[in-house]
Amino acid sequence: MTARIAVITPYHRETVAMLRQCHDSIRAQQVAADHIMIADGHPLAEVGRWPVLHMVLPRAHGDNGNTPRGLASLLARRNGYEFIAYCDADNWFHPDHLASLLALNAQSGRAVCTALRSFHALSGAPLAVCDADEDALRHVDTSCFLIHRSAFALLDIWLTMPPVLSPICDRVFLAHLLHRGQQPISSQQRSVAFRCRYAAHYRAAGVEPPPDAKPDGFADAVWTWLRSPQGIAASVESMGFWPLAEA
Repeated sequence: MTARIAVITPYHRETVAMLRQCHDSIRAQQVAADHIMIADGHPLAEVGRWPVLHMVLPRAHGDNGNTPRGLASLLARRNGYEFIAYCDADNWFHPDHLASLLALNAQSGRAVCTALRSFHALSGAPLAVCDADEDALRHVDTSCFLIHRSAFALLDIWLTMPPVLSPICDRVFLAHLLHRGQQPISSQQRSVAFRCRYAAHYRAAGVEPPPDAKPDGFADAVWTWLRSPQGIAASVESMGFWPLAEA
């Protein structure tokens, strides 16, 4: 019996071309998957004509996709999917991505399986760079997860995470999994194409960063808040744990 997989893509103000590349990569997977695309306050009529489950939120939440991601996860759980994956709107999957993670799940029995990224400029051109934290499995990008239904209860974190943490939401999500005893296992395959928006990655690849690239330290204020008494208290109150305790 073929596993039922939902791939969830929140979108906000991405171009149709970018969304099309994301969607086409889901349709081109070696295993079948249903694509849930959820507009965070800025729906595109064209997306509604694609073979997707198109959800529309009436207003934007501006939390890096956490609210749409969490709501679509609830819908996927309710509709009987066995696996949930995420693909951010500016990223895309290489053809073997889902198949490789399904095989890893079957071989390992782990509820949370992950992949690595290939890095790309905003144009889509490859960037010859890697990420040390990712290679050491200290960081997993949101688009790199495949989650079995036995761990679906942990996906509520997208809706309970304080909005101030949204710039580092994938790191909070990983900390949450570890806190709840779900140690991910990595395929070690670079099966997610990541459209890079960080200046440091461009410099590491010897390429001039685009003018709107995120600078070094862009999330310093978030980390400062998380380490503050207010941030510790708010994290424990809303999520039940402090993410840095898992570092």
